[in-house]
Amino acid sequence: MNIQKDWHTSLVGELVERSLHQQIARSGYIPGQPGALDGDMTIEALPTWYGGTTFRSALEASWAATLDTLDIVWEYEPETITLPSGVTYIPDFKLPEIGAWLEVKGTGVPRIGKATEFGKSLACNCKLHTCTCDWPGGELVVIGHPPKPYDPWLDPRFDDSENINYRAMAKAQRRHGGHPNWTSTRGRALWLTRCGDCNRGTWFDSARCRACRGPLAGCMGYQAGASALEFRRITGPKPAGDAGEAA
Repeated sequence: MNIQKDWHTSLVGELVERSLHQQIARSGYIPGQPGALDGDMTIEALPTWYGGTTFRSALEASWAATLDTLDIVWEYEPETITLPSGVTYIPDFKLPEIGAWLEVKGTGVPRIGKATEFGKSLACNCKLHTCTCDWPGGELVVIGHPPKPYDPWLDPRFDDSENINYRAMAKAQRRHGGHPNWTSTRGRALWLTRCGDCNRGTWFDSARCRACRGPLAGCMGYQAGASALEFRRITGPKPAGDAGEAA
């Protein structure tokens, strides 16, 4: 048995399957159709159930599940906002305990104009190190992107170059959700950590926990796509007659 060939075949099979799924979804997409996120999706957003909430897409449900693993409290589409331009906007997630909002954007949905305008409207004008606002720099608006793909060749578990287990690597790749990927509407680096004092996850761009207001000295901060963080993937709609979550 050629294990390396099996490994390659497994990866190629996954890529072909994903490509076919995307082509089928795109072929049935009509801009502005119910079920399409904000009318901008190039791939149809399939309603997906997680944690008692029906989300507009599996990507949104996956972000909710990932926030749960980080102990970040979230509210889904809680408010309709009127932006300074007069345009109405419904952010995907409000993260009330860390003074932040999360807007989820899938592949092929580059438009972040509303989220950017919202972020500017929430930012304060204080100097970074002397800010006395409730939230350092004002409330954050985070853009949540599809996860960065997991690369088993970078996984320390498979470091043994003399005894590479290709089958285990292929299995790990199939099961791994990837790594959380995000940007900030503030246009500067945005880090994610778990506070050593309150044990809650928080994004930050200044060295204070946005959950408990404590210092983040000694806490490991992660950049977007960091391999140490795993994206929790929710992959499908709620099965008919099933009270459990899709996963």
